[in-house]
Amino acid sequence: MRLLRKSIISRVRFYQNTLIAIMFAGTVVQSGAQIYTPAIRDTSLQINLSGGLSNWTIDGVNQLNQQWFYYSVGSGPVYSIDTIAPWSTPTITTNSGKTQITLNETYANSTISVGTRYILGSSPVGSGKATLTQTLTINNPSATTAQVFHFYQYSDFDLGGVSGGQNVQFTSKGSGQQYQVVQTASTGITLTGLVTGVSGGSSVQYEVQAGTYDGTQFGLGNGNSAPLLNNTLTAGPDNVVYAYEWDATLAAGGSIIISEIETVVPEPSSVALVASGMLALALLYRRRRADSVIAVLVRVKFFLP
Repeated sequence: MRLLRKSIISRVRFYQNTLIAIMFAGTVVQSGAQIYTPAIRDTSLQINLSGGLSNWTIDGVNQLNQQWFYYSVGSGPVYSIDTIAPWSTPTITTNSGKTQITLNETYANSTISVGTRYILGSSPVGSGKATLTQTLTINNPSATTAQVFHFYQYSDFDLGGVSGGQNVQFTSKGSGQQYQVVQTASTGITLTGLVTGVSGGSSVQYEVQAGTYDGTQFGLGNGNSAPLLNNTLTAGPDNVVYAYEWDATLAAGGSIIISEIETVVPEPSSVALVASGMLALALLYRRRRADSVIAVLVRVKFFLP
C-alpha cells in the first residue's frame, strides 16, 4: 500500500505539470552560457556543455544526477571534454512529428576532436518512459601521427528522484564485451543502457566499472592520471554509479564512433495505474455514448405517431 500510494502521488504531481509540458514541447531553454534544456512532450534534458548531462526529467521527475564524458591521449592525464577547446553554439533540431529533439556539439583542437549528438525521444505524456540516443565521435585530427585515445562515460542515475536503494549490473550480449548496463530502483523503475555500436580505430578495448558513490568518480578528475576501470560488474543496493571506458588507436585522420541508447521505464504500479485510468476513461466514454443513444431513441419513439 505504501508503494502504491507513492506512485499515485507522483502521478498526481506529474499531471499538475502536464499542461506546461505540452506548452513547451519541442522547445530549448538556454539557462546559461553553457547549459541548454531541450524539451519534447513528456521529457526534458539538461545538457551542460562543460562536460555532459546533469538532469533528465520524465513526467516531472528527474532521473539523473550526472553523466559526464572524459578523455586522455596516450599516457597523459584525464580531462573532461570541455577542456578540449571552447565550445560553440550547438545545433538543435526537432523532427516533424515533434517526438524527438536533437542537439549536436563539437569540441576540437589540434590533438583531439569529440563530436556529441544527443537525441531525446519522448513517449505519450503520463507513460513515465523516454529514450536518449547518444552518438560520440572521437577523431584524431593529426595528418601524420597515430595516437592512442582513452574515452570515458561516467553515470550517476537517481531513478525516481532517489539516490539510494538501487542496483546496477553490466551484462554481456554474447560477444564477450560488457556493453549493456541495467540499473533498477526499489520501486521498479528501470534504466537500460545499451551500446549499440562501436566502429573505427584499431586495438579497441573495453572496460567497465560499477560501484557506489564516493565522490571520486573512479578517479575521473581533471589532471588525474588516466584510470583503468577494473571490470566490477555489479553494485548495490546503494547509491550506485557506473562507468564505461573505450581505448583505441586512431590513425592520422582516423576516428571511432560509439553509439548508445538509454531507456527509462516506470515502476510497474505506475504503468498499471495509467492503464487502469485509460480503461476507466474509455468505459466512461462508452457509457456516456450509450446513454446518449438511448436518450435519442426515447425522444424519437416519443414523437412517433
